[in-house]
Amino acid sequence: MKKYILLFFLLSILSASSQDSLPKFTARVLNESKAQISWVNGFGAGCTQISVQRSYDSIRFFQTIFSSLSPELPQNGFVDNSYMPQLKIYYRIFYVLQDGSFFFTKSKTAKFINVVVSSTVKNKDSFAVTQITDSAGFSTTPIDLKLIDIPIATPKVEVKKIYSIYKRKTTHLAYVIDEPAFLKFKDSINTRTKDTLLQLDNEIIIWNPYIPPPAWRPSLNVFSNNTGNVELLFKEYKIKKYKVIFFDNNNKELFRIKQINYGKLTLDKANFIKAGWYYFELYENDKLIEKNKFFVESDF
Repeated sequence: MKKYILLFFLLSILSASSQDSLPKFTARVLNESKAQISWVNGFGAGCTQISVQRSYDSIRFFQTIFSSLSPELPQNGFVDNSYMPQLKIYYRIFYVLQDGSFFFTKSKTAKFINVVVSSTVKNKDSFAVTQITDSAGFSTTPIDLKLIDIPIATPKVEVKKIYSIYKRKTTHLAYVIDEPAFLKFKDSINTRTKDTLLQLDNEIIIWNPYIPPPAWRPSLNVFSNNTGNVELLFKEYKIKKYKVIFFDNNNKELFRIKQINYGKLTLDKANFIKAGWYYFELYENDKLIEKNKFFVESDF
């Protein structure tokens, strides 16, 4: 166990000492749910902000997932605990300098860092030593193989097809689900609602939820009564000024009542020519307070 710890310690020192400074950075997979983003700040205190951004597209739709509280540190890092190896996740770093200039690094995906043996030589004590590099390009000084065992193993990850479902726009990610869940989701979309799905590619879906029109509610002030006539009710007609304008189904004005002088007023349905829907606007003290409609029934 101590041997493995020694190897991890040596590789950690190696990464910090040999990594290029910003705008270059490292994105590596730690396990099936974690990715590490690390960088070296070559600007020192001249760097006033460093943020890690993530996207499912290599160019667009990046969102900040971490901002360093101490951007002036010579080296730092962040662990993304929401990493999913099934997705193509891209990372980049946004950093701001003291003079106000700002920069975005190139985006990259996180990769597994595997130990690779590149050469073996003999030291003065005739022990076999090796030059060790990893897949990120870091290298060490020769390490005595008598002290450590090098486990060369690639983590096995079960790759599933994953769908990213965006609500109306590709900037609004609603769900990230696997294929079995997506098939259920799609079935409910197609058979139970009027929602629509637009597939941009094999893994990106735009979801346009159906929003039904609001249910019509009859007015409390202007409505058809049980005799088929139109009734107007205004409890505060003595202290407020009410005006009503009536329109036909083509939004053409029929007539208006400029001043309501009664608490209850009934208009004969003969004023509305024929059966059908009619619209009105109700004003209180010359301010529009309601737009609604009512139905006039036929006598036959």
